[in-house]
Amino acid sequence: MNTHKKNIIYLCSVISLLGLWQLLANYLNAMILASPLQTLMQLSTLILTAEFWQQLLITIIRLLYALSLACSIGFTLGLIAGRHAWLKFYLAPFRWLLMSIPPVIVVLLAMLWFGMGNTMVIFIAVLLLTPTIYINTQKAVEQIDNHWFELAKVYQFSWFQRLVKIYIPAIAGPLSATLIIVCCNGVRIVVLAEVLGTHQGIGYELANASSNFATAELYAWVTVSLCIVAFMELVLLKPIQHYLLRWRKFI
Repeated sequence: MNTHKKNIIYLCSVISLLGLWQLLANYLNAMILASPLQTLMQLSTLILTAEFWQQLLITIIRLLYALSLACSIGFTLGLIAGRHAWLKFYLAPFRWLLMSIPPVIVVLLAMLWFGMGNTMVIFIAVLLLTPTIYINTQKAVEQIDNHWFELAKVYQFSWFQRLVKIYIPAIAGPLSATLIIVCCNGVRIVVLAEVLGTHQGIGYELANASSNFATAELYAWVTVSLCIVAFMELVLLKPIQHYLLRWRKFI
């Protein structure tokens, strides 16, 4: 499918979502669901304030810190566990625990341990995002044919050469999908943590708007969260995905 057709389908999808939103807004009370126009007007008002950009910057910094740490830890452990079964079995109970516990419980515990602030938000996001990166990396590494590692041994590849020439190309597909999932979940987790346990950030503004019954402002901040996800996926992750999967154009 060419790019033009893809863009038309994307546009039709966005129009359908906006149409459904407007239809629901027509039948529901304005205190429950603000219309797209009301949300856009409120968002336009917020953008003109300095506080909006301050709160947005705080959330983005927290998100970038959390994603960097989670990706580094999960990817490293996944690479090692994919080649060494003892580490996979050792980490299995921790992975199961972290992937099973509800995020709200983690937020409450983190608030007790770290109080309210940046450390709590970043800790929660890292704790909940790392297992996803770890398990996908570990499973992908296990699928790599041992033939490639034998060749690397014969040609005396360094660890960096093995990483660049074998591991990353072999797990590029699962890794690209994992990055999209983790970024989307990262925004949700960071905002959730801010709603429950901080005095700054998008989540804090969401909580304030909800408590004040400012429905248009609430949906305006939700729209900002959606825009962050869209920016990360389309502007940051798409080029990475194209680079990792660049070999496909030769097939």
